[in-house]
Amino acid sequence: MDLSKLILLQRIDKQLTDLETEKGDLPAIVQQLDSRLSSLKIEFENNKNSLDEAKKMMRVNETSIADLYDKLMKFQEQSYSVKTNKEYDAITVEIETTEKKIEENEDKKTELANHMQHMEMTVAEMEKQIVALEKEFAAKQAELKGKLSKTAAEETRLKKEREFLTQQIDKKLLYNYNRIRNGKKDVALAEVENYTCRACFATIPAQKVVEIRMMDKLILCEVCGRILVPAEKNGVSQPLAST
Repeated sequence: MDLSKLILLQRIDKQLTDLETEKGDLPAIVQQLDSRLSSLKIEFENNKNSLDEAKKMMRVNETSIADLYDKLMKFQEQSYSVKTNKEYDAITVEIETTEKKIEENEDKKTELANHMQHMEMTVAEMEKQIVALEKEFAAKQAELKGKLSKTAAEETRLKKEREFLTQQIDKKLLYNYNRIRNGKKDVALAEVENYTCRACFATIPAQKVVEIRMMDKLILCEVCGRILVPAEKNGVSQPLAST
């Protein structure tokens, strides 16, 4: 078992991580803005449809009020020509019923007018929000595309190198590397220098250090759980990880 290829793999993974870090929070920000924009547009359309429906109801209401006033005038005119108390009482009932309907429709008209005013203000405000959010989204998206264009070629090259390299590593060894890396902040290897794990600063026994320098078997740090490799083999002056 030769661990030297794991060291090369760790170097590639570190470069890929650095490229991802360079993007910062932009990918997440762009995704969040896109999601907010989609939700806002759906809400805007729902409110706009509600406003359109209220306008239709207002037109129907106004037509009903006009018809009721026409009807009321006819009943009032008829009241002057009735000849019996029975006819007068019947006309009076019709007049009162029509007046009540007019009052109900006028109340409904006021209610609709208030609702329409509220919806118009809401729709206008949401239009402003959408315009502002679209500008912000476009700016962040352009910024992200700019960063991606700078790193795309390098990222593609590193991923190809990684794929080629992993095919040459023992599957069990690769499995352990990926398992440890996933649970240790993307860093699976820890250097040993001066009998110390440079990831967690645990002391490594002299005999174990000798075995680590052989680079022929998997030895884990008993404290941080990373794969131990000699510092001079890794060629990195700073600790690879911290607990």
